[in-house]
Amino acid sequence: MRWSLVLLSVLALIAGCARGTTDSEWKELALPASGARVVELVPVRDGVLALGSVPSGEDRAPAAWTSSDGSHWRAVAVEPRSPYGSLAELISAGVGDRTVVLGRAFGGSHGNPRMTVWSGDSTKLVEYPQVFELFGGPHSIAVTAAASLGGTDLLIGGWDGADGRYGVAVWVSADGANWQRRVDDPALSSGAGELTGASAITTGPAGFVIVGETQRDGTQLPLEWTSRDGSAWQRIAMPGTAALATQVGCNPARCTVFGQSTLAAPTVLCWPSDTAAAIPGPAATTIDTLKVLVRDARTFAVVRLDGAVHLLSVRPDCTDWQDLPLPVPAARAQLTELPNGLLLSTIEDNASRLWLRAHP
Repeated sequence: MRWSLVLLSVLALIAGCARGTTDSEWKELALPASGARVVELVPVRDGVLALGSVPSGEDRAPAAWTSSDGSHWRAVAVEPRSPYGSLAELISAGVGDRTVVLGRAFGGSHGNPRMTVWSGDSTKLVEYPQVFELFGGPHSIAVTAAASLGGTDLLIGGWDGADGRYGVAVWVSADGANWQRRVDDPALSSGAGELTGASAITTGPAGFVIVGETQRDGTQLPLEWTSRDGSAWQRIAMPGTAALATQVGCNPARCTVFGQSTLAAPTVLCWPSDTAAAIPGPAATTIDTLKVLVRDARTFAVVRLDGAVHLLSVRPDCTDWQDLPLPVPAARAQLTELPNGLLLSTIEDNASRLWLRAHP
């Protein structure tokens, strides 16, 4: 019996050491506020801008924070100016001369998402209510993401054009408050026999970068659009067929696009540039790429495979696929880089958990 107890103690110690090794890769950090849901992490000059919401009675209220290390947070003041603004969760941002933020609230007669637009800086964000028909109404498909470059703010989504074919739409602002919808740019909108769609936007060496697809004769083809000013767009047909380009990340030197094949057995795809063939990665029945982070030596992608989040890592040429261990199982997550490591938010229904990992 004595030796059995000793053996059990040794096994427990070994198991504890193994758990400690795994846990030491990711260090859990305190949330910026009690019950915070951090659904987006945006790099800024002095660290990170975190977006999301906090509990407010039986509902939730918009919230944002900044940090230089992921451990010490400063709340960004938010000023809603509409009923939906008070209920919005902040979901996407672009940082240029200003910070532009897209929020989303649910309500109305059909429970559809109501988009809210915010503008400001790292100290305060103000909601600027818009006419409903600018973003919503019978011709609206979606408004999905924000970006900013210099003095131009941009939102992307989809719109049902006058010809009855939905396609990519952009909304442009020079002050973060007054917006113009543009749905008739021939590079973005659907031409005869096609349907275009935008999935993600960022900024990179070519300016604004949108990725998405066009559908022709039942086949989906990956596309990229670039623009220096948000007004004149260039359409780039990416190599490959039966594929979607769904997320893009850039550093000052290059951009990497992630997506998926649309064949009977889908795989994750990685394009090292808009002219290089896609390199296939893991296979899954359902694939959803949530974030792409481009560093000099490795590119990281937060990808949901069959409902579970994976953190994938590849070389700049999209080879050497690695599936890095996560601190906890998650259905949703976001990622960014800080000087002291990778900052990860695992997202739950009513809160998040934050984690820091030293640079792998």
